[in-house]
Amino acid sequence: EKYRHEDDTNPNWKKHKKHVFIMSSAGKPIFTRYGDEEKLNPIYGVMCSLVNFVSEQGDTLRCIYAGNHKIAFLVRGPVFLVMASRTGEPSAHLTRQLQFLYTQLVSILTRKGLEHVFRRRHGFDLRNLLGASGEQFLSNLTSSMDAHKLSSALPLQTSLSYLLGAPSCLRLPVTARQSVNKALLSVKNRKLTYAVLIAGHKLVQFVRPRKTALWAEDLLIIINLINSSTSFRTSEGSWTPLCLPLYSPDANVFAYICFLSKYGAPDVCLVFISSSDDEFFNLSNSKHSVALQLQESSALGQIQYALRRPSFSIGEVESGGYGVARDVHHFVYVSTAVNQLVAPSFSPPYTDKRLQQQLLRAYQEAHWRLHKRNRNERMQFVVSNSHSMLVWVDRDLELFVTLGALTSRGLALAACSRCFVGA
Repeated sequence: EKYRHEDDTNPNWKKHKKHVFIMSSAGKPIFTRYGDEEKLNPIYGVMCSLVNFVSEQGDTLRCIYAGNHKIAFLVRGPVFLVMASRTGEPSAHLTRQLQFLYTQLVSILTRKGLEHVFRRRHGFDLRNLLGASGEQFLSNLTSSMDAHKLSSALPLQTSLSYLLGAPSCLRLPVTARQSVNKALLSVKNRKLTYAVLIAGHKLVQFVRPRKTALWAEDLLIIINLINSSTSFRTSEGSWTPLCLPLYSPDANVFAYICFLSKYGAPDVCLVFISSSDDEFFNLSNSKHSVALQLQESSALGQIQYALRRPSFSIGEVESGGYGVARDVHHFVYVSTAVNQLVAPSFSPPYTDKRLQQQLLRAYQEAHWRLHKRNRNERMQFVVSNSHSMLVWVDRDLELFVTLGALTSRGLALAACSRCFVGA
């Protein structure tokens, strides 16, 4: 909820733990997470002045530390993004979230479009172009990045996807995934850039041309797009221009979006991406073909079932007959080769959402240490009062394993090996 009635004089506005502000370089408001942009105009002016003042000194303002607050800044051409937080997250992760918000902004208007608008009119009000739908995309993205909040109904893995820059994958039987892949490949043609099947906030499968990558950030933008508007769910097929910033930041592609409610899978969405603007009817026929194949192979029913049931548990991850549940409380496995992640459901002691929130913070800290400048360790072992964590990095993976606070490094390594083989 945006709480439009609140402003900086309202005590409730100040109670929010994280604020997001997006503005033009002229100080014109574009977006705020809480409150009404017009009522917060003085704050926008102060933040814009700070950025410009530091810039005039030949430097870049990155972060301000004020008590338990961190205020992160990101400048992208004519757009300034600011995040004020007292959540304890590392400043690098606040900046990462701002980058996702900028990527979402570019996906709506393209980078070239943004620069052109402000080159013509420095004080242009970008909200006129974004409209209600653009604001909803940005609001939904901020909520998804904070899915670990106690009030959030979203699964915590949604936050992990943005934290680690890798979509979460839906666990399926091998035969079902093969059926999905075969169905998507059957409609592949030279005018179809990507075909993506999504269930909820999770990736099921995608196909792409051999020499054309589908970047994780672009995929997360697509997932946010389809989950931001109820109109996609009620339509038999929507056709919308979309910019995929890592694929082509200055141009639009065209997305055919359809939830497969008509085929008995209301939470499964099929997305076709094409560079041609006249492919709607062809892609509509392709959608029907894919949906029928998924029905006939029973893959669609298995996707719906997998989406409703909890993720796999730690106890299911075994190797050589030795379960890992005795030592491992939780883990996150990221395949950096394909930029996708998998994590089990939460088990004791992480059954309480407040403890899950603390665990996410621990993963953020571990990820920050792992990618800190001039750090090249392949393995880290950190012990706190509540847990120990082993981080294992290889050429194609990043593995974050949470264990009991009294677990030794040797036992952690053994458990980590079992996790790795099992995953």
